[in-house]
Amino acid sequence: MKAIVTWSGGKDGYTAYHKATEQGHEVAYLLTIVYVEPYFFHSLRVAELGSKALEIPQLRIESKDPKNMYQDIFEALSRVKKEEGVEALVTGDVDAADHKRAWDDMCSKLGMKLITPLWDLPPYSGNRYRERILNMELSTGMKAIINCVDQKYLGEEWVGRIFDRACVQEMKALVGPPGVGIDATGEFGEFHTTVLDSPLFKKSIEITKFSKKKTVWGRREGDPRGARGLGDAQIRMGLPPSGNFVYMDIEEAVLKPKNRKTTP
Repeated sequence: MKAIVTWSGGKDGYTAYHKATEQGHEVAYLLTIVYVEPYFFHSLRVAELGSKALEIPQLRIESKDPKNMYQDIFEALSRVKKEEGVEALVTGDVDAADHKRAWDDMCSKLGMKLITPLWDLPPYSGNRYRERILNMELSTGMKAIINCVDQKYLGEEWVGRIFDRACVQEMKALVGPPGVGIDATGEFGEFHTTVLDSPLFKKSIEITKFSKKKTVWGRREGDPRGARGLGDAQIRMGLPPSGNFVYMDIEEAVLKPKNRKTTP
């Protein structure tokens, strides 16, 4: 089946891509949605290099107004279905029910299939360590780093750390209820990742210049829609109305020939 995969350059999107190809789907595009400025959750520069490393074209949507985001994405999916014959949308969502409802609605209207290889429901109540999902991600052989953290949950020293088995084992002690501890996949914004290499990359990515920056992002008190698009799912789960983030502002990154096999 010809598919388009949501793509931020992070571990969840990469794993969704990996699983889609493993299942025999033909990935025609990687879909990147830019909805905040600066886009600190992931590096747009690295996301673009990731698409080049996979040799899959990137379709980038600029949607700075949350009120228009659904329509912007819908129109992009409509175009690739009509012009390229794309039949399926693949996402890396793990437990974001609001996201899945929106994707389901779009795909239903467009006659497309929604594929969510990482989906962890019906609910695994209390299982926020999500060992099954973490094992799935690490088994892809990707090399990912933590590029952004919410300081409510993780200290600045986690920024730049390789997301490997030792890392997720250490995170296990930090797992806890929403708003108190983390979800070990980072599904609700506790941290974000960037993939630099994988067995499916034709070249690896090297970050050559970056600085650490801080920003506050989230919902303004008294604003029912939220500032900058914080999802209602986070609010309903009891997560704080804003995040105090430290992130890697990646100024330079390049593709390099691969000289060794990436291992989990």
